[in-house]
Amino acid sequence: MSNPSEVVFRVAVGMVVVTWFAVRGHFQKKVGSSKKISSHHGRREKRSYMLVSVSFLPILLYVFTSPFSFAHIAIPSWLRWAGLISGLSASGLFAWTHFALGKNWSGLLEIAKDHELVTGGPYRFVRHPMYSAFFLMGIGVLLLSSNWLVGGLNLAAVTAMYLVRVADEEAMMLGHFGQSYQTYMDHTGRVFPRL
Repeated sequence: MSNPSEVVFRVAVGMVVVTWFAVRGHFQKKVGSSKKISSHHGRREKRSYMLVSVSFLPILLYVFTSPFSFAHIAIPSWLRWAGLISGLSASGLFAWTHFALGKNWSGLLEIAKDHELVTGGPYRFVRHPMYSAFFLMGIGVLLLSSNWLVGGLNLAAVTAMYLVRVADEEAMMLGHFGQSYQTYMDHTGRVFPRL
């Protein structure tokens, strides 16, 4: 960690990650445990969730040590700072999504008693803003760390989770909300707003 400017980027990555976990912890506590009437999570879905959780370990190692210096990529400083904007924007979107979902949020594919179809907040624009936030976070960490291993593992894990879960999640929502969800799907993009 001899390069002083690298220390600043490590601190920035740490700040983004702490913000991310603070948001998740706050809303996890608020939701607590609500009664579930339907669960659609299997082993494959739980593994993908665990994979994303584990993908944060190299990020934390990057913040405090330098075992991945061999994976450094040359990225201009201005682009690395754009990673901070991406990471902090991801945390803001993450918080906004949790706030919009309220008690309807679950880390697993579940329908709670009195579950509501949320179409406000970021859900006006996309059906899966939580995944959008995860992708923004991964891009932010990749740019800030300037390390293909640190950022790449996280982005790969998020992509795997998205591919494993999103079709099941939409099938679950269609099964529960029927035509209301189909109409909502017809007017929104998955993770990017429709033009």
